[in-house]
Amino acid sequence: MQPGEEYKLEGAVNFRELGGYPAADGRTVRWGQFYRSGALGELSSPGDRAFLQGLGLKSILDLRSRGEAAALPDPAVPGAEMERICAMRFPDGSEMDFSPGGIADIDAAKREFEARLGHPVHDYDWFSELYADMPFGNPAYQRMFRLLEEHKTPLLFHCSAGKDRTGIGSMLLLLALGASEEDAVADYMLTNVYRKAHIDAFLEKVPPEQRELLVSVEGVSRPMAEGALRAILKRCGSYEAYFEAEFGLDAARLDALRNEYLE
Repeated sequence: MQPGEEYKLEGAVNFRELGGYPAADGRTVRWGQFYRSGALGELSSPGDRAFLQGLGLKSILDLRSRGEAAALPDPAVPGAEMERICAMRFPDGSEMDFSPGGIADIDAAKREFEARLGHPVHDYDWFSELYADMPFGNPAYQRMFRLLEEHKTPLLFHCSAGKDRTGIGSMLLLLALGASEEDAVADYMLTNVYRKAHIDAFLEKVPPEQRELLVSVEGVSRPMAEGALRAILKRCGSYEAYFEAEFGLDAARLDALRNEYLE
């Protein structure tokens, strides 16, 4: 396989791993250690379940809200420890729930944001602000890096579509292992390749003048991804300083991770 290549499954798209990406020191991310996906409940066929069980997973980290997980529960995977920690939260730290039951709270939070600004904003602009905050104080990503340090891999982490919460986590993981910013963003943007049918079907219902802004509803936005990375560099000055401040990964611990997960 090539880095970022999708696994062809019956019930889901955008299931892939992070192996093969080059690090700055000439090594590459080990294959078979880090998998990223959408909701595992979509993998319902015998073939998909056999594939999932054949990965030898030790950890599954569900980045969805409680409501999303209840609507489409993860299947049990023998040998894998399963945890759910929502990776997208309101400013007060509560879970942002993208299930039908949580949409009213999301709408209310947006109205509060607009009230503070004093004018209406497009959903794209509001979510761009939320994405810039996702790398900071995020208990889901903090747990992800603890699992790496505890050698609880192979690890699969996922959200509902495997694109945003999962995509930001993937960028952070790749950057921590020494991959380039270019490769981290490119991996994030592959969602638009693998979810193209979903994106196209959605955009057919959207006025042409809105399509560029609304690609991120079913796909991902490069400016949103890059905005999250710019926020890291603005607050911390460097990725190394960020990993130490957010996850306690000083130079020695980063080196240890790279020695473990690069080849």
